[in-house]
Amino acid sequence: MRNILSNSIRHSALDAESPAKMRLRVKPAMTKNTLLIVYLLCVFMTGSCQKPRPPEPPEPPRPQPTFPTKLEIVWNAPFFSDSTYDYFWDYEIANNQYIMLANIYDRTYNKPRGIGVYNMQTGERHSAWQNDPGGIFAATEYEMLQDCKVAGKNKDIILIYSKDALFGYSLHSGQRLWTVTIRNPIGIPHMSANIDYAFINYGNPKSWGRLAMVDVYSGEKRDILRINIEDNYEFTINPPSFYVSNGDTLLYFTTDGWNFEEVKGNSQAYCYNLTQKQMLWVNKQDLSPDGASASQPPPFVIENDKLIVTERKAISCLNKHTGELIWQREGLGGISDTPPLYHEGRLYIRHGFLNSISYTLLCLDAQSGQMLWENTTTSPRPAFHGAMAIYKDRLYFSISEKSLVCVDIHTGQELWRDKGPYGGISYGVLIDQKTGYLYCNTGWSTLCVDLNKTPKK
Repeated sequence: MRNILSNSIRHSALDAESPAKMRLRVKPAMTKNTLLIVYLLCVFMTGSCQKPRPPEPPEPPRPQPTFPTKLEIVWNAPFFSDSTYDYFWDYEIANNQYIMLANIYDRTYNKPRGIGVYNMQTGERHSAWQNDPGGIFAATEYEMLQDCKVAGKNKDIILIYSKDALFGYSLHSGQRLWTVTIRNPIGIPHMSANIDYAFINYGNPKSWGRLAMVDVYSGEKRDILRINIEDNYEFTINPPSFYVSNGDTLLYFTTDGWNFEEVKGNSQAYCYNLTQKQMLWVNKQDLSPDGASASQPPPFVIENDKLIVTERKAISCLNKHTGELIWQREGLGGISDTPPLYHEGRLYIRHGFLNSISYTLLCLDAQSGQMLWENTTTSPRPAFHGAMAIYKDRLYFSISEKSLVCVDIHTGQELWRDKGPYGGISYGVLIDQKTGYLYCNTGWSTLCVDLNKTPKK
């Protein structure tokens, strides 16, 4: 071990120096002390003139897996490395290897907006998305991310929608590919996307609205159609769904409007032939007169040429070729924010009203609209958004009391509910049908649950 005493200290009385030598040796030390005092005075005087920095928000306590659970957890991946809570959009699958989610906004800790990309099997972050979390936008740059989708032939283009811009990112490199500025956004900026294009809306809600398409590889934007206001209804165009029929691409979409003078809303359905650039039909009469919603999901096609249209308080079935009403079920609240799940000829619907604790789970025959069963005891009020998913005759979803719920799809009977090891599960769920892995959100992390090893009851 090195001796920490220097040779200059280890001396005897016989090594005494002359007074002149001692003055020369002490003088530098005195100079250093003087400089230190002057420096501290400068720092003190300078600091006293500056505004004190606001205190940083306290780091949130890290959640601990202390809650009893029957869920078979495969992995748990925090969105932020310090386990900060946030609000999130539903999961998307990218490149058949990753799950992706975006945070919406954080009101407490002013965290950056961005996305998390995780390996579906291990929960490890994608090598190109190692920043925390993706590090795309500062909170001061964009307060909210309005929507996030995956597109491209290999599901490797990430689309992020803010209030006034659409961004394209490469999944593999993490680099921004292009930016499209939206100069006249209207309503809540949502989008839909297929392999090659993203569909967005913009315009003036008091006079006109446009539907546009954006090439997901180049960012080139092209207007599709324009709709003018009618009967003093301020309106927005909701993102379309898209289907190929006889070689033509058909867009099915809705508009929702509100007449502020009459305090009345409406909803209309459209079918547009994108290939022929022609409107095929418009249904202005048969939808619910109070069906306006700021976030209606796109209509979707089912068997026997039927089209399912979701409104704020109703769900309708139209003939996809003519727009003619086949059946309609009204008196449903809040379903535009929790879109129905279609599976093997059935529609699974959660409905209720935001100010009501009581929600109902319905199962309808999609061809006739007939109710097959109703669950009024589970109270499946969604925690936020809340996509549902089915695996092996079981329906899974989260509820506002922050539990994951499992229901028998044939009877509607609740089989179990579980808060998970961290005491809370929120937002939407996603299931990989190949592995039986369910992905859900704790409010600060993604849990991967093996349904095949989780008790059925």
